[in-house]
Formats: sequence, structure tokens, C-alpha cells
Amino acid sequence: MNGLYDGEFAGYKIASAAELDTALREAVVAVDANVLLDLYRFSPRTSSDLINTFKSLGDRLVVPHQALREFWRHRQRAQGSPRGATKTATDALAKAGRSMNDALGIWAKAVGFNQGDLGGLTGEVDALVRGLQEKLQQALAHADADRVGDPILEQLEGLLRGRVTSPLADEEHASCVAEAGRRITAEIPPGYKDAGKQEDGSADGGAGDYLVWYQATRYAQEHQRDLLIVTRDEKEDWWWRQGAEFIGPRPELSLEYQGLTGRRLFLMRPTDLLARASVLEVEVDEESSADAGRSLIYLDEIENQQPATWTLEELAVLLVELDAHAPPQAAALRLAAKGHPVHLDQVPELGAAPGVREMTMFASPYHRLTATLQAQGLLHPALPRIFRYDLAARTECFVVPPEVPALLRTLAAN
Repeated sequence: MNGLYDGEFAGYKIASAAELDTALREAVVAVDANVLLDLYRFSPRTSSDLINTFKSLGDRLVVPHQALREFWRHRQRAQGSPRGATKTATDALAKAGRSMNDALGIWAKAVGFNQGDLGGLTGEVDALVRGLQEKLQQALAHADADRVGDPILEQLEGLLRGRVTSPLADEEHASCVAEAGRRITAEIPPGYKDAGKQEDGSADGGAGDYLVWYQATRYAQEHQRDLLIVTRDEKEDWWWRQGAEFIGPRPELSLEYQGLTGRRLFLMRPTDLLARASVLEVEVDEESSADAGRSLIYLDEIENQQPATWTLEELAVLLVELDAHAPPQAAALRLAAKGHPVHLDQVPELGAAPGVREMTMFASPYHRLTATLQAQGLLHPALPRIFRYDLAARTECFVVPPEVPALLRTLAAN
């Protein structure tokens, strides 16, 4: 005879506060890439508190190799996140100012308001917008002053020395990527919510979450411990949720880990970890947990917003960089002005370029330069990829966002 949590129902056991505290003191604690990247997005005080909490874990701290790989892949953009957020906010203020002035103009005509006096009202709006934009720039300058050099990277160098798992052998890595693809198709956690990343041009496609899971669980298995994963990921392929409440890991994940090791699995977000830091005898600022929670909300809004569309100015900025650093890619992008998929053998500098790997390498400058310009605040952070594989053509060609061909024709005509 079995009990409430035996067999296939083991994953439904909800961790008590005491069990979470015990996990913090005893379990292997694996940190995901998004948490490391958030160190650049949090306030300096919150980042320092989180790093001190990680230090208190000693040799129980581990970073899966895949997580560190993703950290380096996205670090530059995360480092520039405050600038990107400031540009987004200042652009929004400018747009709001134009809307207010338009509304005042319509109102003035409707009531016969003196057009000369209207200039005084619109001047007040312009002054208000400029004042707010200046305050945002001042706040950004103060934040930059608090982060002279790269103190985050300096602290991580010491913290993660000897704490990153070894890379997988080629055969094992290929097996994991195949398993991740199977899980995405069957909607088996973790990682199936990343199905859209299958075409993102990276070597791992949508397999990143599964690779982190695989490396973290195998490490904890080797050390015969419970596993606590700290992640900012709030998607349903990791969390068991009821509305806005985070109950714990998906039952399937808990059951899988128990079947692998006979031990418990726990999940925490950075805000949860900071709220429980006293368990590890670490003193943190009382605002740090709240700050991490606010950052989570902001980042979710950014990640879930509708993608922006390319503008003439942004496309011109990208082409300047491509012309300087990646002429073949610039030539391929200009071919997209015809509005048709772009085949690599159309680019004279390249000739034929058979195979997916060559196409993946060809797309890299687009992604790298776009991320750099976004980090500098020169491109909107939610822009869609300028080049993506045409899956219907089995990666034999690239396509661009629908607004880009007309913009390219305009640039060519100027």
C-alpha cells in the first residue's frame, strides 16, 4: 500500500518553510544565467547582498557550464540594460509630450483659443518633458558612477573559481540537444516554452534550459544531495503556479529528480533567496529582496512586450556598423530590399555557402552587432532579429521583418 506522496505523486509534495531553510543550509545550490545577468540590473546594494549570499554557500554553490555560456553570450547587453531602459523611457516621454501638444492644438482650434497663447502651453509641456529626461540622465550617470570598471565581473571571478561544471563531451552534448528537442515537441519540462529559440541561430537553439537542468541535476547526483536551483525564469515549464503564487517546481521535475537521485528538488527566485538570507547568517539590506522583486516585474514587462518594429534611423545605424565590421552581411541585408528571402549564394563576397553551420556563422554578426547597439541604447531593446532562418525553406535562406525591405529601399534612395 502507498501513501499520499508515494510513487508518481511524489512531485506534489510542497516544501514547508522549514524544508526550504534546510535546503539552503544543506543542498547543492545551482545558479542560472539569468540570475548572474541580473547582478548588472539590480541596484549596487542588491547585487552586493546577492553575491554575499552566494559566498556563504561555500562549496555547495555551482554554476552549470551552460549557464555560464549564456552569461557570456548576453553579458554585454545586460551590462548596458540601464542605458537601454533609460533610452526607452526618454523616448516614451518624448512621445507623450508630442501627444499632449497635439491634444492642446486640437483643443485650441475647437474652443477658438488664441494661437499665440497656445505656444505658452506647449512650451510648458516641452519644458516638463526636457526636465524629466534630464533627471533620468542624471540618475543614469549616478548609477554609472557606482559601477566604475566592472566590479560585478571582478567579484564573480573569485566567487566562481572552481564552481562551474565541466563542459559536456560532444556526444553527450548532442544527445542532450536531441532530448531537449523531444521535450519541446512533447511539452515536457523544462524548456518547452523556449520552442521559439529553435531558430535563433545559436548552437544550442531551444536546448539551453534542458542543458542547465541536465548539468545541475547530474552534479547534485554525484554529490548525493538535494538540489536547489536559483532562477529568475518564471515560466510554467519550470514552476508549479496557482495564479500569481509560486508553489514550487513543476511536479514532473520534482518526480524526475527524485527518480534520478532519491532526493528533493527546490526552486527559488533571487527575491526569495534574499528574503531567506538570514538562514545563512548573511545580513542583507531590508530593501534588497523588494528591489529584486521589482526588477523581476520590470524585466518580465520588457520580455513579454510586443516586439518593436525597425525604424529608418535604427536600420541606418546597424548598416553603418555592418559596413564597417561585416561587409558581406551588409550586402546580404541590402539584398532584402527586394522583399524576397535571401540566399547566401546571392552574396558575391561569399559564393555558395552550403550547410546549416555556415549559415549560423553568417548570421552571428547581425546578432552580435545588434546586441552591442542595444546595450549602448542606440537600438530599441525589443527589436526583432533583423535576419532569421526561413524554416519553411529548411534553413536554406534568410528572411527579414516585414517593415525592413521598404526601409532599405528608402535608405538606398537617399
